[in-house]
Amino acid sequence: MIRSTLTDRWQTTIPAQVRDALGLKPRQGLLYEIHGESVTLRPEGESLMDLAGCLRSDRPAVDKDEARDIARRHVAENFRGDIRGNGA
Repeated sequence: MIRSTLTDRWQTTIPAQVRDALGLKPRQGLLYEIHGESVTLRPEGESLMDLAGCLRSDRPAVDKDEARDIARRHVAENFRGDIRGNGA
């Protein structure tokens, strides 16, 4: 059995054997399931935001307003009339 201790602030260090077995990463969320007097600990699934910054690009990032303008122009140029039902 693997053991750890709670601090006065209710914190604990997850032992290396547990971290390795669960494939935990720093700052990763954890889920606790309570079953009577025992608890199951498992890693939280990754979200889309966990992937932020993982892709590289030679193009500079655009801000939100610029991205909206680009999208509006694209729609205006490529989908004229489609909304009214008389598309190309």
